[in-house]
Amino acid sequence: MTTKAQTAKGMKLAVMLDGVKTYFNEVKAVPEIGESPVKVDATHLTSDSHEYIKDIPDYSADLVFTMNAQPYVHGGDATASNLNLIEQLDKNAAYTFIVEYPTLNQIVTLVGDWSYSMGAGNVSAVMDVILTIIPRTAPVFSEYGVNSVTLSFDPVSESGTGTGTMAAQTVAVNTRVPIPASTLTPPEGYLLGSWNTQADGEGQSYNINDSIIMDQDYILYAIWVLDNSS
Repeated sequence: MTTKAQTAKGMKLAVMLDGVKTYFNEVKAVPEIGESPVKVDATHLTSDSHEYIKDIPDYSADLVFTMNAQPYVHGGDATASNLNLIEQLDKNAAYTFIVEYPTLNQIVTLVGDWSYSMGAGNVSAVMDVILTIIPRTAPVFSEYGVNSVTLSFDPVSESGTGTGTMAAQTVAVNTRVPIPASTLTPPEGYLLGSWNTQADGEGQSYNINDSIIMDQDYILYAIWVLDNSS
């Protein structure tokens, strides 16, 4: 039987910078990403052996990436070198990071805070940059081969029937898309309360200025609420 095992060749790390997927250069090492096993000892006085139950998943372990350091380019943009890209990031902000596994046909997306350091210097060795991501969200696993996805808007939901149209947005998979202001016309006596991934309002809810990670095609339905301002 021929093995289906794959190497790590081609793996990439990117960050969403101003809505654009921007890659770090020459990544050398990628850490484990996923759920850390957490268990609680539930052994009681009549147990024949230790008994455990699964506890709340922990995705918060620091993720340490190693990449080749490259000279900082004065006046260069985020693609000029890893140091130029890091300079563009706000040290006090969280970002969407994307890890690509081409040989496994997988992409992992997560939101996290970050920090970096320069690697140690040694004789006859290249310099490294160490990027550490502190996850704020669980990683989202999706298919690498899907290149683009579409976000569209529907004025009709179980809460009411609005009119008008809003332009759909087609973006690269795993792009974080801000929810735009509505240009739809609400039913008489109503206004837009929120958007929802289900017409019955029982799905994921979004407000204007929220953002959605486009790991698949989404339709957002307008959820209309009574206008009590008059």
